[in-house]
Amino acid sequence: MRIWNIARSGAAKPWFPIAAILILAFLLRLVWRLHGGGAGFWTDGYVLFDRIARNVVAGHGLLLGNGSGWAFRPPVYPLVLAAAHLVGGHWLAAVLFEALFSVGTVFGAYLIGRHLSGQRVGLIAAFGVAVYPYFVVHDTALQETGVLTCFTTLATYYLLKARRSTAPAVWLAAGALIALAAMTRLTVLPFTGLALLWLVWGGEGGLRQRGVRAITVALPLVVIVGGWVVRNDILVGAPILSSEAGAQLWMAHNPYTFSRYPEHSIDESSALARAAFTPQEQQELRRLGELERDRWFRRKALAYMADRPLDGVAHAWRKLAAGFSWTFNPGHSRGVQLVYFVSYGFALITGLFGLLVLRGGSSRDRWLIYLHYIAFAGCTALYWAHTSHRTYLDVYLIVFGAFTLDRYASPFVRSRIERWRTRA
Repeated sequence: MRIWNIARSGAAKPWFPIAAILILAFLLRLVWRLHGGGAGFWTDGYVLFDRIARNVVAGHGLLLGNGSGWAFRPPVYPLVLAAAHLVGGHWLAAVLFEALFSVGTVFGAYLIGRHLSGQRVGLIAAFGVAVYPYFVVHDTALQETGVLTCFTTLATYYLLKARRSTAPAVWLAAGALIALAAMTRLTVLPFTGLALLWLVWGGEGGLRQRGVRAITVALPLVVIVGGWVVRNDILVGAPILSSEAGAQLWMAHNPYTFSRYPEHSIDESSALARAAFTPQEQQELRRLGELERDRWFRRKALAYMADRPLDGVAHAWRKLAAGFSWTFNPGHSRGVQLVYFVSYGFALITGLFGLLVLRGGSSRDRWLIYLHYIAFAGCTALYWAHTSHRTYLDVYLIVFGAFTLDRYASPFVRSRIERWRTRA
């Protein structure tokens, strides 16, 4: 009752309910991971991140292994895992770090909901993110999605705040957070460019003030992302963001792309495509260095796209359907599919209703959320995506779904509580 009364009162800082929700979120993630055990934590999931992290701890630097893979993946998530190794390397240390990032996502959802529509919506959004099954289960797995979702959610809040703020500290915080998100997963970079344009278009004040605001937000981006590019130029020989970009493009544009994907992992499709290489191509690949391999795959992808331009359009729609699918892919058990269908379906329906019908927040604030989806859709159409790659955007569906629940469910709940209190 105390939680509800504080939330209903509209107090400026309802520390008790949000603290309770954050603790709930942390415990749910920790208990789930403890229930599953940690025997396979370092061997299941994206083990390449752990290989990079172990090289960091061993003093070899951010590389995949054997003196190669210097620019294979961006550095933030491997550094999180490296921190876990530095405090003992037990799987539980990594889980605790990741659970804290996931709690940051919950707090970010609260801040966004509060910013757009008040305390109660913020609390509903935070609770929704806290119990969202995908976040509970996967934010403490060996993958970067939980860290990415934390940084993008907090960056979105600070960008929304920066649009009206005159404080350079807020602008710099927004830029630093979105830069860290980009250095967790590079597909966030298109959104960063769109966000800067959004600040110039939608920010308050005159054109000069809006320009200064956008430039200040861009400064951490230039330093952090630019520093990564300069580092790669020194170590790899070219100012690139990733030496995997060419291979990722080829995975999305070859005759075998849809042989297993999206029902199964696109890695299985890629394995079939690699098996179809001629002996000469396989021998050539083994001789190439990191940068040359990236360019080799890019040339093959571009050649395939040039030969089949109409296929590229049709395939883009199939990849978009996979990324936004109601069916979890790659395929899982019926139980997993049912939980995903119900949770994502509920978030999608209530979120779209809140976003498009109830229209919480200003139209310019909503445009920042639209840009998230536009950027993701563009990357997916050009490259590829499974549903797991989209889940960092589900936070915003839950936030706008909170508008819907606050409008229609809250009066019902309040009336039942008041009736119960009267009878008591």
